[in-house]
Amino acid sequence: MDDTTFITIIQIIATGSILGYASYLDFKTRRVSNRFWIVLSVIAIAILSLRMVIEEVRLEYLLILVPILAILADVYIDFRDDSPLAGLAPLLEYGCAIASTIILAYMWRDDEYFLHLMTIPVMMFAIIVMYAFDIIRGGADAKALIALSIMFPFYPQIDIFPIIALGDWYTEVFFPFSFIVLVNAAILVAFLPILFVVKNIASREFEIPYAFLGYKMDADEIRGKHVWLMEHIVDGNHVRHTKPRRKEELESEVELLVAAGHERLWITPKVPFIIPIFASLVFTTIVGNILLPIMNL
Repeated sequence: MDDTTFITIIQIIATGSILGYASYLDFKTRRVSNRFWIVLSVIAIAILSLRMVIEEVRLEYLLILVPILAILADVYIDFRDDSPLAGLAPLLEYGCAIASTIILAYMWRDDEYFLHLMTIPVMMFAIIVMYAFDIIRGGADAKALIALSIMFPFYPQIDIFPIIALGDWYTEVFFPFSFIVLVNAAILVAFLPILFVVKNIASREFEIPYAFLGYKMDADEIRGKHVWLMEHIVDGNHVRHTKPRRKEELESEVELLVAAGHERLWITPKVPFIIPIFASLVFTTIVGNILLPIMNL
């Protein structure tokens, strides 16, 4: 077993162990502490640094840690005071991350190895943007994907895996491993609207567009469940919406709806997305980039 394969095995064991336990917590409570993703990110940075030393690449490539650490600083360091630094911190952190990424990309734009490393800050930026636009809803989901981006700038290869040949190196760069993990996880979740539709037709409560996004529950059953409401009382008026609020006081909102005469309410379940991410990690490690056969058709 060569050193790279050994490192890959350590990556998979560490990531699988943390994601596996986080999946259990996500299923039970829909809450996963930041410490899981901080630990996974620290392990990923240590393994990445070790790999570069073992593979005897230019030590200047460790500068890739500048944008990585700048982004992580914004994600995990929370300035709670009203000092000018609290307002300037995100601007300084992302300014540093963007500037250093551009400079590093220009310096080693023709180096195959370094372009793999560049996928880390690029994917981190992409995940943060997706979270900001509610494409990725959970903060823990986004942080898990950020940690995966740091852990796997290169596709993991062990013996006959992945089954699908990786193709050219630039395919790996344009479709990073963490991106394919996200795509596969999203495909798993994409089956949920079909299940919702079947359930709503069976219960004779089919109503577009809500039937594709969730289902109805009795108000008494909602309390304590891991769900978002798709209807609220706003300024005394009953309103429905298809985009759940990221933060809401579930019990008080339900009480308002019941007081207004609404006993059966449209809800959308909080999907424990860490579970599809974990399943996708295993699948993608074994199978590989499922986009490659599609692109070659």
